[in-house]
Amino acid sequence: MYDISPSAVYAHESVVSDARYKARLDRVVSALANPVEPIIYKDEDLPALIRDHHILSGRVSMGTLDKIADPILLFNTFRFDGKRKERQEWLSKQGLNVGGQTVNGLLGYGAFDWADYCLATDPHRNDKVCRPCWRLHFQNGCIHKCHYCGFGGLLISMVNVEDYTQNLAKLVEAHPWQETYLFEDDADVPCLEPELDCLGNLIEFFGTLKDRYLIIHTKSWNFDWALKLRHNGNTIIVWSVSAPTQSSAIEPKTGTTEERIESARKCQEAGYTVRYKFKPIIPVRNWREEASETIDIIFNKTNPDVISLCCFMWMDVNDMKCRFDSSLIDPKYLSAAEESIDEVADTRSKPFPEWVRAEIYEYHFKEIRKRNSDIPVSLSTENWKMWKRMEDILGSTALNYVCGCGPNSVPWKKQLDVHPFRIAQKDPQIQFEML
Repeated sequence: MYDISPSAVYAHESVVSDARYKARLDRVVSALANPVEPIIYKDEDLPALIRDHHILSGRVSMGTLDKIADPILLFNTFRFDGKRKERQEWLSKQGLNVGGQTVNGLLGYGAFDWADYCLATDPHRNDKVCRPCWRLHFQNGCIHKCHYCGFGGLLISMVNVEDYTQNLAKLVEAHPWQETYLFEDDADVPCLEPELDCLGNLIEFFGTLKDRYLIIHTKSWNFDWALKLRHNGNTIIVWSVSAPTQSSAIEPKTGTTEERIESARKCQEAGYTVRYKFKPIIPVRNWREEASETIDIIFNKTNPDVISLCCFMWMDVNDMKCRFDSSLIDPKYLSAAEESIDEVADTRSKPFPEWVRAEIYEYHFKEIRKRNSDIPVSLSTENWKMWKRMEDILGSTALNYVCGCGPNSVPWKKQLDVHPFRIAQKDPQIQFEML
């Protein structure tokens, strides 16, 4: 487990009412650098936790803080009772409008999320390429203190993994078209393991399935505990890898470049499929040299089945400059971002204009090809226009590329043999609360 010192630990009464869940709480608390007595709360106490205990006050861009503290820890259990909407309306009536997966975590919902990417119901379908699928959630928040991120301040962790996997089995059975399941994009779940003792249970659950795969997306080094698990080749671990300046100066509590790749090496030796996402790529002043160095280490130490590329995005240039030291960025690219505010206004792929992103992708692609002639290289959460520009270079299109976490990106696949937007069908007969 990571070495952390949260200012407070909260646990819902359901956590301490079950010996299995309480044991998980106790192990995590005992492993803290400075153990604190957990505060036990009930449903009706939640508004006070938000208003008076300020558990959400740290949910700001971490790079805007003078000092980034370790997050408060809050432990809860998932409920599969169909009352999410009712409970959320209750919280809103208290004058508390908490959004996204955070409110789900606080209320005990959101275990499984239908992501309607690029379907008619997706408001961003014309500005990004991603595949519709079910995604799995278990935590909300992060320990890693990446300066550009807003998921600090509070880490919500669920503890009833036994209930979780029972319901997940129903979800998997009802959706035979989905072959892989991304586990968590609102947290980096390995950070509290093995003390939390939940992720290992999920890995071994997938180990019992046939032709179904768990995908763990991480920046962590903390996987030694997982090396002897009974995964049966059904877990894929995707490291978001960044070059040395970014990993040390902007992502301070993550694994360094070398630590992440060394962790991948160990996991590969233990039979896990490993892959990488250069995500987000922040073009620091010597980004080319650092990218080449990182790609060298990747192929010297590991044999990934997929590499994906994604430039830093999802905000305008002024927001970016507020979140981390912009003097680290290549001056040419920083100027391009400042001068193209109007050009990129209608895309989520900002702040860098298309030509900058393409230049970065092309360099990474060429460096990868120097070391591996046929590994699939794809773009992650980029827009359709960029995919059209890059498809001849990459050798795949927005419809058939294999990515790090897509629902049909099974190990060692070179291209999809299904249409990702036609095959995805949400089963309307699922009877438990998932959204």
